[in-house]
Amino acid sequence: MDELRAVHGCLRLEPDGVLTALDSQGRPASAGSGLAADLAVAVLAGSAADLAVTSGELHAVRTRLAAGPGFDEVPVPVDMTNLSVVVGGDKIIKLMRRWGGADRSSRLLARLAAAGVDAVPGYFGSLDWEHPEHGRSTVALVSAVIPDAEDGWTWAADDVADWFRGGALPDFPAALGRLAAEVHAALFAGDPLPAPGAAEVRARADGVLDVALALTGGDAGERLAGRAHSLRALLAGIPETCAPAFDLHGDLHVGQVLRSGSRYWLLDFDGDPQLPDAERDRPDTAARDVAHLAASLDMVASVAAKRLQAGDAASLERLYGWAGEAQEQLVSAYRSTAAAAGFPQLLDEAMLPGLIAEQLLRELIYAHRFLPRWQYAADGAITYRFERDPARTTQTKEPAWTPPAS
Repeated sequence: MDELRAVHGCLRLEPDGVLTALDSQGRPASAGSGLAADLAVAVLAGSAADLAVTSGELHAVRTRLAAGPGFDEVPVPVDMTNLSVVVGGDKIIKLMRRWGGADRSSRLLARLAAAGVDAVPGYFGSLDWEHPEHGRSTVALVSAVIPDAEDGWTWAADDVADWFRGGALPDFPAALGRLAAEVHAALFAGDPLPAPGAAEVRARADGVLDVALALTGGDAGERLAGRAHSLRALLAGIPETCAPAFDLHGDLHVGQVLRSGSRYWLLDFDGDPQLPDAERDRPDTAARDVAHLAASLDMVASVAAKRLQAGDAASLERLYGWAGEAQEQLVSAYRSTAAAAGFPQLLDEAMLPGLIAEQLLRELIYAHRFLPRWQYAADGAITYRFERDPARTTQTKEPAWTPPAS
């Protein structure tokens, strides 16, 4: 195994590509051990001279964004995939746990920083390791901290719950559409790439339904099976498109959007964690990202139902009805923002119904494999968005979906 060595610890590269962060005593590194600050110092200095590797060479890649002087470390408990640490109060460093895990992010964040896009947190740069056998890969990213910010699974569900209780209608769906279009316009290079053909897209989507059916049991599985006919028809109806393909966000949902005050920022350009590396970095059309974001609004309705403990049919119809209207607002705002940026051709709206169905099925699969308590969100969305097979409706009574206890 090889190591990237710093004063207060090291990143160890295992033969299988796993990166392990260790402190100076050889224990798993954490906030306060000093390793995160050591690597952040190198990135901000634009020099890896104070670091060493047992094999290969290090490169500190720095942008022009100014950073504060502090280097105290505070943990970020919500990052379950990598080790993220707030450094000096204004910077957050993400130490990767897998070789190649941040290559996509570093490339896209550098492009967005060069374009002056302020819809993402400020980007200070990256630390790259050039290895003689594995090639070059980003092992740490340094970005700006957004003070007093919450992610969308919190603020969006709060807004919807407040509206349900009699508050103002949430205006964030249009803000999300504008945010997505602004980032897409910057990522679109202007030279269109061929989009995946409809047959390929349909085959991938149809396979997702079969996997979801196989993995989802109990009442959720029964509700899913009752909608398999209408879901399969939507997936089979995804059309050919003339929209261009380009580098997308790849994992676009409300949980990737921070809000502080009235401003929104988009995070995490690593791509879809459910896809293999090669497929994760493949260019696709804007409809893929927009569908993913729209599907997350359905699941916001599920989260709000859980917070409200709204289990009666009228309340659930109202919440999922809001989600449908919110998706229309999102798409409308995206359409107008992309057109104003000079790219009216980016989004093919005819692709959205099938891709939204596919994404909700992927959420069921993700819950089964990684986060079982999340199943209720996709289950509720699928139950209320898609029609049950008429033959099943006349034959059996379906178990009702209700939110789990808060």
